Amino acid sequence: MNTAWKWILLLCLLTALSAAAASESLQQSNPLGHQMLSVEDYLHFTPAEESCSGAFVPAYSGTSEAFMKGVLANLRVIHPEGIWGKTIQFDCSSGVLRLLLNGKADLGISSIPMTSAQREAFVRRFGYPILEARVALDALQILVHPSNPLDSLTVPQLDAIYGSELRAGALKPIRTWEEAGASGWGANNPITAYAGWLHYGTSKFFQETVLEGGPWREDIQTLGVIQHPEPAVVDDPAAIVFSNYRPRDSRVKVLAIARQTEEQPYPPLPSHIYGEEYPLTRYFTVYVNAPAVEDLPAETREFLNYLLSYEGQTEVAKTASLPLDRTMLLRARKRLGLPRAP
Repeated sequence: MNTAWKWILLLCLLTALSAAAASESLQQSNPLGHQMLSVEDYLHFTPAEESCSGAFVPAYSGTSEAFMKGVLANLRVIHPEGIWGKTIQFDCSSGVLRLLLNGKADLGISSIPMTSAQREAFVRRFGYPILEARVALDALQILVHPSNPLDSLTVPQLDAIYGSELRAGALKPIRTWEEAGASGWGANNPITAYAGWLHYGTSKFFQETVLEGGPWREDIQTLGVIQHPEPAVVDDPAAIVFSNYRPRDSRVKVLAIARQTEEQPYPPLPSHIYGEEYPLTRYFTVYVNAPAVEDLPAETREFLNYLLSYEGQTEVAKTASLPLDRTMLLRARKRLGLPRAP
């Protein structure tokens, strides 16, 4: 065997070992994401043959920033001749939608869905409906102190705890854990309701889904970025906080949630999240300003092709967010007009 072939085989071996190590690491850091990506025939990325030498400048929100960094970094390696997000338009999800509607971004990723009014405004301005598809999942977890005796709450109860207008159907506000159904354990003490930045997509989703667009209670406590709110809960047994889906340890208890009183509560587990039974499941959606995928620059098509592949969804999973399952991935590619096989 000549030297050149030895180097090629060594490179293949090192690549395989690196992929195996990455898979093992993902299994530990995001077992649910690893499970979704381990399905046979999950679609892999194939680079485009056409040149991708132009600039790609996406707009995206804080939660999606983590996986976008990995996606763009990999595309720089695959297509070094291109300019991948050198000047990134970054904003909260509501800001991303404004950039799209104002024509200042050609592609954006948001955890807040466009409203019917926004879609109509887009069509009136540009003359065609916006292209869109789901690219990742998230499930908001409701976290309390491990000493809290409750194991579940309903969406109307969450509205009564966090809101002030009872739009979800509760009869009165809930301001103590005793009013929420707990007893003993100091349950007559006031509930401390924590949230992240109220203008961020995570809080906006909670406000729309749980409070039905109503106002927050006046004494809401904001923690800023809330992917890891465990310290606040540990220090405050009366605390409750909603946060992005992450593997949790014994410092907090994750509650099951029911849509209504007398309905079954579901914990944020794989079958309930992907089965759309867990009430606080949300999606990250990519919005693209173009009549069809064929009208997009090569760089934008390649970005979508990569993001909606095993390799792109692995970057989603690395950040502890939830990748699309195989069926969702194929549906998203079809919706955008991407080929089933890259």
